[in-house]
Amino acid sequence: MARSILGAALGVALSSALFVSSPPALAQPEPVEAPSRSVSVLPSSEELKACLNLAAAAECLDRLYREALRAHSTREALRQIQQLEAADPELRRDCHPIVHAIGRETFRLKGNIHDAFSACDQTCHSGCYHGSVERFLRGDDLYAQAGRHPSQAELREKAASACKPDDVLRVRFQCLHGLGHALLFFSRYQLQSALEACDGLADAWSRESCYGGVFMENVAGNAEKRETSLIDYHYPCNAVAPRYRRECYLMQTSKMAALGAAIAEMFRECARAAEYREPCVQSIGRDLSNEARAGNARAVAETCETAPALDREPCMRGVIYALVDNTWDTRYALPFCSAFSREHDRTKCASDTFAYLETTFGRTADEILNDCLRHANEKSRCVRIGQS
Repeated sequence: MARSILGAALGVALSSALFVSSPPALAQPEPVEAPSRSVSVLPSSEELKACLNLAAAAECLDRLYREALRAHSTREALRQIQQLEAADPELRRDCHPIVHAIGRETFRLKGNIHDAFSACDQTCHSGCYHGSVERFLRGDDLYAQAGRHPSQAELREKAASACKPDDVLRVRFQCLHGLGHALLFFSRYQLQSALEACDGLADAWSRESCYGGVFMENVAGNAEKRETSLIDYHYPCNAVAPRYRRECYLMQTSKMAALGAAIAEMFRECARAAEYREPCVQSIGRDLSNEARAGNARAVAETCETAPALDREPCMRGVIYALVDNTWDTRYALPFCSAFSREHDRTKCASDTFAYLETTFGRTADEILNDCLRHANEKSRCVRIGQS
């Protein structure tokens, strides 16, 4: 089954990654009060960016949305973010921590995961779902909880009850991925403790989905606390148990970029990852996807085209999975597919996009075809792939 590689999620502190968890809000010297404003008005781009520039960004964003959600629904807040990111590339890159805050405040109002998830949608890599799980795990006293070290038994207990096993796959994944983010934060960035809490989940798919959130948080979370190395491109992937390494490598090139690696060097390092070469290259694709969303699809396609032969398709998949994850449709993925020079690559890219929507997001063939006809540059390919 095709697996989601959300990621942060990808505008992160690492400029090339798409996903970011909200930074922990410990005591900081900077002010964290949201700007003075009317409760009937949703936050402006300027207010949101002002919060993002603070060390205590999460608390500042939460205060903005605590006021805004008194007069507006969660869906209204998410629709406004869609409008703001469409007009502002900087906010488009950094919107994931903003919708984390919408999710945290939505859970505070709804009081349970089910109702919070019903209010959320996929805006900005589904950050609303992730934020809801964060508040579920950390509790109402969110910022005081950040300094308390829970027992391993408590982590496992909370993890086991967080996500409903009968939710549709795409929603269950968002819950499990957000759970991983929150587990690492809640365990004060002790990587092994968070991974072992994920180990308590019932099945391999759930565990791996949770691992992915843990590793994403370890790449993009609190820089002073996360487990990292300033010299080893492969740490911590080369230090954790084998059952964790695939999910680790699906995020690892964001770490490589933060250490100064160029794209060509990343491909070489992924080759050194041996059996984990493919997820490592998918991570490169995920990192590149932000450029495709920004309108540079041809440049991204060319990077995948000129990659080593073994890496062409994993690179392509990393891009399209991240683009589909962002919106749960084909609006960014199919224009990217059309940017490849060779017909074989264009068709393969579109076919993989269709398969991902079907297996991970539960879309029917008719839904995918209609979506393709709406977003594809080459409409005839939609029909051909749909009939194959």
